[in-house]
Amino acid sequence: MEYLREEPQFAVTTLGLVLVGGVAILYALNPTALSLDLFFLIPVALTAWFGGRKLGIFMALASATAWLIADGISKPAMASSFIASWNALTKLGLFGAVAWTLPSLRKEHELERESTLVDYLTKAASKRTFENAAEMEIRRAQRYHHPFTLAYLDVDKFKFVNDRFGHNSGDTLLRVIAQTIRNKTRSSDLIARVGSDEFALLLPETQSEAAQIVVRRLQGHLLDAVQKNEWPVSFSFGVATFIRPPDSVQEMIAKADGLMQAAKVSGGNTVRHEVVGAIQVPPETTA
Repeated sequence: MEYLREEPQFAVTTLGLVLVGGVAILYALNPTALSLDLFFLIPVALTAWFGGRKLGIFMALASATAWLIADGISKPAMASSFIASWNALTKLGLFGAVAWTLPSLRKEHELERESTLVDYLTKAASKRTFENAAEMEIRRAQRYHHPFTLAYLDVDKFKFVNDRFGHNSGDTLLRVIAQTIRNKTRSSDLIARVGSDEFALLLPETQSEAAQIVVRRLQGHLLDAVQKNEWPVSFSFGVATFIRPPDSVQEMIAKADGLMQAAKVSGGNTVRHEVVGAIQVPPETTA
């Protein structure tokens, strides 16, 4: 499915025509196998799903024509009869209905799929997408022994914005936060909305020093963005750099979320950072 999704329309159309020809040959050789009629739907469905409605209609015409020719070869006595023509029209109607309907179903499927991968409001990644990416990063770190950093961000006084300025302003604030983070981070970094006003930022292959620089700069950019809109909010960060990868995504989240909660308890608008799995060098002792 993913392979066909990436193929150009020409390739999908060619595959459909090859399938139509193959089914037509089988039908001509074995006309009594009524179930072969349904196999003409396969190229129609594939072309309509991956190529769109126009190509689907074209393939429906090709399939109906191929069926009529194959039926005429296998039953020459009935080739010009009313029944043959009626059957051909019936097949064309069925194939055309499939070609017309499937593109709409695919669009609904894509929208539903996107809604599970992307947060509808901020267009940041969804919590589900974040957890899948975090699981992959843990496995990669276990294999290659590369560090990575997870930052959890909470908006201080977000409820005040909703209460005073309205929920539309609160929604706009969240969109600005997500857009600012996307603009100020690498394409390999993942920003996800994981709560009402909480975001997670996954930084692959990022050491402690680099993580501190990134988060401090990001905090400054976010404060500049909210000050332009006169939103009286600030940001609390919990940042965990994993030298030794955690055993699970839940453990990783718990560490970053705990640091973020500690930042909020201390007054907010601050960063709490911890390195997990660093090698402890014992102090030197004198004889």
